[in-house]
Amino acid sequence: MTNPEEIIDVQEWFTCDLPRKELKRLLKRTNRHGFFYFGLWLVLLGASGYLAFRLYPSPWSIPAFFLYGVIYCGNNPRWHETSHGTVFKTPWLNDFFYFVCGAMEFRDMVDFRWSHVRHHSYTIMKGVDPEIALSRPPNLFYFIIDYFYLRMGFFAVRNLLFHSLGIVSKEIRDYVPEDELKGLYWSARAVLVIYAVLIAWAVLSGSWLPLLFGVLPRFYGAPFIWNFIYLQHVGLAENVWDHRKCTRSLRVNFFFSFLFMNMENHLEHHLYPMVPFHALPSLRERIKNELPKPYKNMWQASMELLPVLCKQLKDPTISIRRPLPEE
Repeated sequence: MTNPEEIIDVQEWFTCDLPRKELKRLLKRTNRHGFFYFGLWLVLLGASGYLAFRLYPSPWSIPAFFLYGVIYCGNNPRWHETSHGTVFKTPWLNDFFYFVCGAMEFRDMVDFRWSHVRHHSYTIMKGVDPEIALSRPPNLFYFIIDYFYLRMGFFAVRNLLFHSLGIVSKEIRDYVPEDELKGLYWSARAVLVIYAVLIAWAVLSGSWLPLLFGVLPRFYGAPFIWNFIYLQHVGLAENVWDHRKCTRSLRVNFFFSFLFMNMENHLEHHLYPMVPFHALPSLRERIKNELPKPYKNMWQASMELLPVLCKQLKDPTISIRRPLPEE
């Protein structure tokens, strides 16, 4: 594994003034919050899927499938949160749903878990963070096609295939320990078996439905979740040891917050990554005086970001500066 200290000057991250007693209370895990957020999501997924099924193959099934796809892509924040092991108090529930939601992303359990550890340890550190969504200068073609998960999805599928064959890139070996590679191989194989069954079902039945419900939703339902993902860090400062300068929080309505599992509080999540998703609103209220004001909505954040991306084509050093309370 590459030592980050060989690439960057490792320092301490900024921390808020949060007493240990209060943090301990916020760190408490439960099963009931996880069951509610997963249970309601599965109900909505089933209801929208049933509607799409009943309308198929009429043209009215197109918006129904899009709705199903948008809800399906709620797997992304759920996969992310279960990777932290904080959604459920019971460990095996976190692992089970982590595998399922990761499979819906065409990802194995091992790769992301270790890449995400690196992401939190070295957030938006160039050459070290493996989860930088858009490099500089930005490739706007990649940015656009990822609205349908085409670039990231291609690499996810490619990695599954390679990992199932025991082939691991140097980049991934940089953050996945050697003794975890065997688990990575078998995790990738398990995910591929699921998709092989779905594709075989579609071929043998002569129906598109297994693909529309189980293979393609992460692509056709991707625009909304991608809009949320890139707003987490893109366009903000690189190589700074203060999450307030490289991570966004924004406000959304109740449904979006439910779909995102409160990850619109992304700055708070990066400051305290082991605080469960359900406690992030309480954490936000406790430390809000030490943080930049959150964006009012996704539109406001996007309208600030898009001109900056265009400017970065000529000058990659340009970034959005978030005003801090002490300034």
